[in-house]
Amino acid sequence: MHTRTAVTAVLLLAATVTACSSSTDNKPLTTNPKTTGRATASAAAKTGPLKIGTGHHWSDTDTDGSHISGTTTVMGYTQPIKMDDPYSHGLSDFEHPVWATLDVKLCADSSSTTVMSSQEPWALGFPDDTRIQAPFVNGEGVPKPEYPIGSTAVKAGSCLRGKITFSMERGTRPNQIIYSPDGRDPVEWSVPKA
Repeated sequence: MHTRTAVTAVLLLAATVTACSSSTDNKPLTTNPKTTGRATASAAAKTGPLKIGTGHHWSDTDTDGSHISGTTTVMGYTQPIKMDDPYSHGLSDFEHPVWATLDVKLCADSSSTTVMSSQEPWALGFPDDTRIQAPFVNGEGVPKPEYPIGSTAVKAGSCLRGKITFSMERGTRPNQIIYSPDGRDPVEWSVPKA
């Protein structure tokens, strides 16, 4: 993991992560029955990255045929953050790491069935077209509240919010935040310049 290429992480329930689809507008997506729970992208998905604090509303059919919908929002991005040195030593694959947090929130609509969410679909994108996937760092010394690393249920009408901790080489900064559940078009937010 010394490069910023995508790293495939295996989570017990990764196939059930269905917390987002591919429309950047607030219109529901249409579902293709042949794709079993896969959303069909609307033309509005090509409008460009969202601003931090702007929610992305989505609607889809889950793999069991039930309706799922909600809003996924990047609430903030902070770089650098201070990590407890004894804890952070050895957690980063970068020689001179700098640490950052991504504050994200998922709210399931009141008309939705339970939505499963985790850190897995989140990544940071860099100007050189490389990415860092969420590293699944949690526990003592990590900024709180943490966004769950494993698949977590969000009941209809409720929300889940927390921080995802990333490391990167000193002197680098992402320009985008990418949310890309398996098999779906990604949704992007712009990272403000430092």
